[in-house]
Amino acid sequence: MRAPLSALLLLAAAACASCSAPGFVPGHVPVASGSIFPSVACPTLAGRTIPADAIGLPSGNAVITSAAYVPAAGALAEGTSYTAASPEHCRVVGRIAPVDKAAQDIQFQVNLPSSWNGKAVQYGGGGYNGTLVTGLAPLRDAAPDDAPPLTRGYVTLGTDSGHQAASFAPNAIGQFGLNDEMLANYAFASYKKVRDVAVAVMRTYYGRKPARIYYFGGSEGGREGLTMAQRFPADYDGVVSVVPVVQLSMLFQSYIPRSVPQFEGGWLSPAKVRTLASYVAQRCDALDGLADGVVNNYLACPRQVDLRALRCTGGADTGDNCLSDAQIAVVDSVHRPYNFPFPLANGRQVYPGWFYGNETTPDPVLPTMTRWATGAAVPTEPPDARSAAQYWLYGSNYVKYFVVRDGNFDVRTYRPENFRPRLEQVSAILDSSNPDLSAFFARGGKLILRENMGDLAQSPQAGIDYFQAVRAKLGDAAVERSMRLYISPASTHSGPAASVTTGAPVATMVDLLEPLDRWVTLDDAPYDALVQVSRLPVPPFTLQASRPMCRYPAYPHFIGGDPAAASSYQCRESRP
Repeated sequence: MRAPLSALLLLAAAACASCSAPGFVPGHVPVASGSIFPSVACPTLAGRTIPADAIGLPSGNAVITSAAYVPAAGALAEGTSYTAASPEHCRVVGRIAPVDKAAQDIQFQVNLPSSWNGKAVQYGGGGYNGTLVTGLAPLRDAAPDDAPPLTRGYVTLGTDSGHQAASFAPNAIGQFGLNDEMLANYAFASYKKVRDVAVAVMRTYYGRKPARIYYFGGSEGGREGLTMAQRFPADYDGVVSVVPVVQLSMLFQSYIPRSVPQFEGGWLSPAKVRTLASYVAQRCDALDGLADGVVNNYLACPRQVDLRALRCTGGADTGDNCLSDAQIAVVDSVHRPYNFPFPLANGRQVYPGWFYGNETTPDPVLPTMTRWATGAAVPTEPPDARSAAQYWLYGSNYVKYFVVRDGNFDVRTYRPENFRPRLEQVSAILDSSNPDLSAFFARGGKLILRENMGDLAQSPQAGIDYFQAVRAKLGDAAVERSMRLYISPASTHSGPAASVTTGAPVATMVDLLEPLDRWVTLDDAPYDALVQVSRLPVPPFTLQASRPMCRYPAYPHFIGGDPAAASSYQCRESRP
């Protein structure tokens, strides 16, 4: 028989040594005391306030709007769908009030497992954010049999970054940028604020703060992780940053000159994208020792591609099996650097081009080049969110709402030199290109980067350039102690890859949380090659293929044996 709640409260209060800690919510009992059941303790968090002075940036108070006890649940497999088992936990949802009353709240979620390992994982977002990241999903690139962090005993947390996308039209997803506080929250502030609120909640619930806090994200979430290491090095112990949008403001601007020519003859249909992908495979596939429809030797491929070989007779568009001069110009622009007329944050003046290979792998539904660069139809102004390439949708939103701040502006007329002061200001807020990670590394912080070479959203070269900039700033020894860059050839922005010739899935799944944690807690550095896998999505998660994921600048070169086995590959240096 359970003891009365009042008796449990008295016992727990006597055991609580941290009830006066900053951010503590008065009247609550730490579950860590062992004196109160989680099912009783969890709901008492609802309605509580974390005061603004417990948050390390200017903010309003945080309020916990709901706190629900969630019992453990077993795994569920139905057909090709699988849901991993989840542990007993307390699901906390809340909001942080803005300073500017015209700004929207920051929404957040914190998940508190009853069996806590003393650590926390903050999940990153994606794109323009605006949707609550719950912290309950599998990590990016996880295999189906990799346990989610909550199941491993981590507290998990996430946010919508301080705006709600449902408030804006589908073709105006950047409209929150009209408000200075909402823009700053998206750039960096919301993640720090939610981190501080989550620590206060953990102090309250467990009676102690976490021993380790990690940030794990991809794309925009990868940028967020780099931002935390750069701006708040004392707050995080490790970061996994997958395909990070290092130069966010520069990336979005570089989309414009790659999109505008598509209005008048430069657009590639999905059929033409297939023609391009087939040609690239013919030229680059076997450079890794195996003709399997997968480009692994990423640095050697570009010099093998001569787009003139695809030119339609006379340069006019004569069908799906060739490219017109205007279409060749668009493809060439995607794979060349874009030079800005003046430097932006941290002296950056160039946004690099993309690599070739895997243009037709679904990412996640449309072929990757169609989804990102060319779209399902000729672009329109304003963009049609149903058919527009992400280049045009994201780029035009950035210009309209972050730079010009006029939703009626015709982005086809945009010239960066006409908005230099504003571009410099926004770049300083958004771009995560500061190579000085000395403070983060000095306190033992570890950083794992992953770049996907079939990524046509953000350029993998931008991540490589950032890695090289950190090395130049801090030296080889510091980077070797604290930073790794892994390359996943052929992987799209979202992660998956497939053979261009057969459609067979490529091994791209890998757990990066476990090696990060071992590196931080045990000083056990990750291997030079990690094993990526491809597995069936339901038990028994049959292994389909494996291959090594090599440290930059290496790639997996086939040396003989079973092409589906990692042991049949050797990491070799890729050279232009």
